[in-house]
Amino acid sequence: MSPVFTALLPVRWSDQDINRHVNNARIVTLLEEARLAAIAHWLGERGIPDPASPRVVASLTLDYLRPIDHGPDLTARVWVASVGRTSYTVSYTLHQHGNIAARARTVLVQMDPATGRSAALPSAVRSSLNELLVAEPCTGDERA
Repeated sequence: MSPVFTALLPVRWSDQDINRHVNNARIVTLLEEARLAAIAHWLGERGIPDPASPRVVASLTLDYLRPIDHGPDLTARVWVASVGRTSYTVSYTLHQHGNIAARARTVLVQMDPATGRSAALPSAVRSSLNELLVAEPCTGDERA
């Protein structure tokens, strides 16, 4: 299994803003769709969201490099950038028209629903994520 997950994300007409670009908030939704698909691919049933053992987004960093247009699908590349005791970081690039249009990172934290505090990642999940760790697969080259 490749540690870099690739997904095609359709850009919907309703994703556009007044400037005919995809709205910045909709980019976050597209990232979420790519992340959920990647985690389900990597972890199988252990990656399906579970209220009894929630993992929440604690941090999101997003750099918009180019406008994203309605029309051509986006290609998302998603990978595990780091794994800790209670959290892991997922990185992304979004590509359109042969260029990187956005770069992002999310930190996901395992939570204890009873206390609302962070908890250790299940050992099987941590082990699987550690096997997927990759260095940043995309360099500063803006071409996809």
